Parts: sequence; C-alpha cells; structure tokens
Amino acid sequence: MAPTSAAAACATRHAVILVAGESKRTRPLTLHRPKPLIPLLDRPLLAHILDELVGLVERVTLVVGYRADMIEAAFGTAYRGIGLRYARQTVVNGTAGALLAAGKIDEPFFLLYGDNLIAREDVLGVCGGRYGVAGLRVEDARSFGILEIQGDTVCGILEKPASPPPDALANPGIYQLDAAVFPLLERIRPSPRGELELTDLIGAIAATDPVRPHVCTGHWVPVGTPWEALGAAQFLLARRPGGPVFIHPEASVHPEARVVGPASVGAGCSVGAGAVVEASVLVAGASVGAGARVHASWLDEGARVGAGAVLAARPFEEPRPTAETRGLLSRAQLITRGVVLGQGAEVPAETSVEPGTVIVGGP
Repeated sequence: MAPTSAAAACATRHAVILVAGESKRTRPLTLHRPKPLIPLLDRPLLAHILDELVGLVERVTLVVGYRADMIEAAFGTAYRGIGLRYARQTVVNGTAGALLAAGKIDEPFFLLYGDNLIAREDVLGVCGGRYGVAGLRVEDARSFGILEIQGDTVCGILEKPASPPPDALANPGIYQLDAAVFPLLERIRPSPRGELELTDLIGAIAATDPVRPHVCTGHWVPVGTPWEALGAAQFLLARRPGGPVFIHPEASVHPEARVVGPASVGAGCSVGAGAVVEASVLVAGASVGAGARVHASWLDEGARVGAGAVLAARPFEEPRPTAETRGLLSRAQLITRGVVLGQGAEVPAETSVEPGTVIVGGP
C-alpha cells in the first residue's frame, strides 16, 4: 500500500512491534490468550495498533513469544496491506533482548510496544531525524522512564525516578531507529533486574548521534492490567463514530435491559430483562441475568452474572491514571473500578461483589 500524503515526508516503511511477553500483570485476561489478542470492541488489541500504521509502513516485524501460534494464526502474513513477519523471542530477557530477537533490519524502522494504544501522529512525530524518541506528559512520572534532555536532544532515559521534575517527559515506547543500533544492542549488559534494557540502548546511541525528542500530541492508552484493558475499551468506545455503545449483531439484549456507554456487548452475549450494564465490557459468550447490575466491569469469555447479582464499582484514588485520552475519558472514569471476571467465571444469583474484585474463573 502506498503511503498517504500525511506520511509522505517520512521515509520509514518498517515497524517492529514487541509482543512476546506473557504479561502476568494482565491476568486473568492473559491466562488463555496472549496480550495482543485481548479483545477490544470485538477486535484484538494488536489490530488497533496496526490500524495506526496503515498507509504509513509497508512491513511490520512482530517479535512473538508467549502463545505465539495464536498470534500468527489470528493475523497471518498481512494486515490491511501491511506485510507481517514473525520473529520468535525464545529467551525472555528484556526489551533490548526482544529487539535483538527481531534480527538485523537493514533500514530505518519504528519500534513500538504491543501493549499500548498509540496515535499515528506520534509515530510520525519521531520521524523528524535519524533517531527519535517520543515523550509523554503524564500526571505522575514515577512509574515511567523519563527522557533526560540536554539542549534539544535526548541524552538518556532515567528509569522510574523517585522525584521526577514537574516538566518530566515519560517514555511511552515510540522510537525511530535504524540498522546501526544492532551492534550497540550486542554490547548491552543486564541491568540490576537481570534484563537487557532499551533505555541503555538510547544512552548508547546518544553518545555518538543526536536523538530527537518528540512531545506526544495524540492519545496513549496502556494495557498493562485488566483495569487498563477496561479503560482502553472505554476509550475506543468514546471515540467510536457510532456512539459509545457497541452491541454485536449476534448478541441478545432484552428490550427491558439498559446498556449505558461506554459499554461493549460481544458476540453471543446475553443481557436479561431489567439488567443494567454500564461502562463495562462483555466479551463473547458472557451473560448477565435478569435484574442484575454490572458497573465498570470486565466479563471475559463465557463469564456469567446471575439474576439480581450486583457488580458494584467505586473510584480508587490510589493508582493515578497513566492514560492520555485527550479528554475523551474523565479522571473519574479512569479510576473507577468494578469487577473483573475471568474466562468462565460465575457470580451466583442475588450476590453482591465488592469493587476491585478479580475472579479468575475456570482452568
């Protein structure tokens, strides 16, 4: 596919996306599937990332590992005109190790993480020079690496500082690199946590070449926990042209039930008479019984909520939101949590479940 006019000034036509991790923090959503296949509006997370690259790149290398066969079966060799190549990371040894597993790439390329919803404009934003790194303004940068900037270039990335400056730019994982980084990767030594870190690569590049920072102007929504997956789905629903409620044609919603957006009801789901589903995600085959109340919750495949049951929700002030939704979701929405039901999990009739509860479900 030829690049669009908006991307004509950027010559980079290859992207590498790191999708190898097992992602234990996202359980139970990743007990039976790899993170790239977490369904958001009945489409996998990875599809939403690739959508931002259509018309911009011609090739994508996916570095896979955990349940790699499922990813390869789901996406095949092409996606909307983009050729897909798979590289296996057999040893999980950090983000720099994942890039090494991609094999040498003899052209400029974008490097992205496969667990963030990113904006096309910010991929283009790192394309202004030979090397580019995105920086994101966040409410609390302590859980991020932050860009160390001297003058108008990046000299390194400082990991999770205890007291970041108020104007700190967090590292959201959007880079432009080229073939010259692979010899540098081979010289990286394990960090104190025993991993090969991409942050060390940026410092090595900056020692000899300018690394241009780009301040993000688009959205950035991470999917690192089940609650963040819920937030990502709510974000996609909020920006959906057809409105913030998605009901699959093969779902069954009783005329006397209410579905209040942002909410998604997947294929084969059922919502009984008098039930209320609000700001929640029902994945394929999930069911909500008559008169039940489901608020700010995630029901994975085949999960069941009995008649009259209540999945309550409340704001959790402790975790500060890291998502940048450009005003589509409020802070209150981002910190409100209900219940996560894993695949096949059940809540008996007339049962109330406390906010913040995670129920794993079947084997």
